Amino acid sequence: MRFRLLAFAQVTFAALSFAAGSPALDGQRVAFLGDSITAQGWSNPHGYVRLVVAGLDANCVKITPLPAGIGGNRSPDMLARLKRDVLEKKPDWVTISCGMNDVIHGAKGVPLEQYKANLTDLVAQCQAAGLKVMLFTTTTAGAWDSAHSRQLGDYSAFLCQLAQEKHCVLADLYPVFVAALKQADTLHGLTGDGVHLTPEGNQLMARTVLAAFGLSDAQLTKAREAWLDLPGAGAFTTRADIELNKKFFAASCTLTLRQRDQVLAAAAAAKRPTLSHWSKELLLTLMKRKVKPEGSFESLDALFAPDVKDKVQAELQAEFVAEIEKIVH
Repeated sequence: MRFRLLAFAQVTFAALSFAAGSPALDGQRVAFLGDSITAQGWSNPHGYVRLVVAGLDANCVKITPLPAGIGGNRSPDMLARLKRDVLEKKPDWVTISCGMNDVIHGAKGVPLEQYKANLTDLVAQCQAAGLKVMLFTTTTAGAWDSAHSRQLGDYSAFLCQLAQEKHCVLADLYPVFVAALKQADTLHGLTGDGVHLTPEGNQLMARTVLAAFGLSDAQLTKAREAWLDLPGAGAFTTRADIELNKKFFAASCTLTLRQRDQVLAAAAAAKRPTLSHWSKELLLTLMKRKVKPEGSFESLDALFAPDVKDKVQAELQAEFVAEIEKIVH
């Protein structure tokens, strides 16, 4: 049976309620308006937009995604390009993810009162064009209780109010991310830099969005199972420096999320706080194996000699992948 999305009737801060009788989400065109989190949500195999589409597909719901995320965008930037990037493409739905850059850009950000006016205008234009609107509250910036995260909470509180007043569907991300960050599991960190999402952060965001679209717990479990084997969705890159930003080697590994979970389990067993710590140590170990007495080089510095550096990099990449394959196969 195909999952059907029912029309919005009432939003509360805790849950969404839908009324019967609307057309299905199946076959709908959905625009994803946002900043770099949304841009990467489409460009990365593990991005939340990709996961939302795959999660719906796993439940026999086919949508046409219209990615409209641009890095660095604030609310006035999205207003300026709304017609070109959303309205002219004539979607049935638009999701609006806006607020992060309005806050973290500091002096170049957007004060709350102006942000309120901008978001109200965005919603009004979309609804006037006949679009159904889903508003996202923001994710967090840095720690859950950082100054930026607390400020984003104020912006998110307004979005909850706006969703209720304008009868928009609400994907209330902010409390979900705060709760996850309070668990302080650095190995499964939600961001790589405090803002941009890791595969784990994207999964949390996608799950929250799918729940807002009406998926049940059973359907969310089905979506998660589909995500686990998406090609490249669990990929990561690491590097080991012996002279910061001057002498380093890098290695990458293309994994599924299922395989990434296995690597994270190995890092946990080694009692490393993050995947970055664990993978850097692995790469450094491989580098040291090339130095005497185990290897043929006199020192780590010798690995960077112009006539051998490229060859060493290729060898390390292959050796790094071989070590990961021992874990995931």
